[in-house]
Amino acid sequence: MAAQARPPKGIDETLVRAVAHPLRVRALAVLNERVASPKELASELGAPVSNVSYHVRELNAAGLIELVDEKTRRGAVEHFYRTIAGPAPTRAEFVQLNPEQRRGVSTRVIQLLLADLTRALVAGSFDARGDRHLSRTPLLVDERGWREVVEISDKALAAIFDVQAASGERLAAGRKKGRPVIAALTCFELPPGDNPPTAPGAP
Repeated sequence: MAAQARPPKGIDETLVRAVAHPLRVRALAVLNERVASPKELASELGAPVSNVSYHVRELNAAGLIELVDEKTRRGAVEHFYRTIAGPAPTRAEFVQLNPEQRRGVSTRVIQLLLADLTRALVAGSFDARGDRHLSRTPLLVDERGWREVVEISDKALAAIFDVQAASGERLAAGRKKGRPVIAALTCFELPPGDNPPTAPGAP
């Protein structure tokens, strides 16, 4: 009797595989920035090539990175990878997606954000500035409150893009090097019955 084919990996399993090992997350962070081979990653991350190669294979099997080039060096073939990341959908496009597609988009953003966070924490840049922002605010809102929080988040993102545009103009005029940063915004509903505690400072 023929063996039954395994079902395709779900999005939850993909996310778990992405963060299953710190080295894997760090490799994903580098591949999010540029194309690299396991050998180059090993040199940058200070890890054995065999270990890095294993984690790169896992990321590739999970569909998080893709092979983009092969080069023969000293009789051996060196493989080069990069992350697979398409453009984020707009709000109008996102609401048209089915639940599985939405989870796919969300999982990909979370994967990249985790990689960015890990890279900054390891490098020490995350807390290098005393004015960096980090917050987690539990809320209990009604439907109108939910829509208002989402609207506030949308306005904040639009304002951030305005800052990016203005910064680009100033940097171009002054020919100065900019500061690479990540601005992350999220607002999501917790599972039913999982009421969050009152936020600090709330009445």
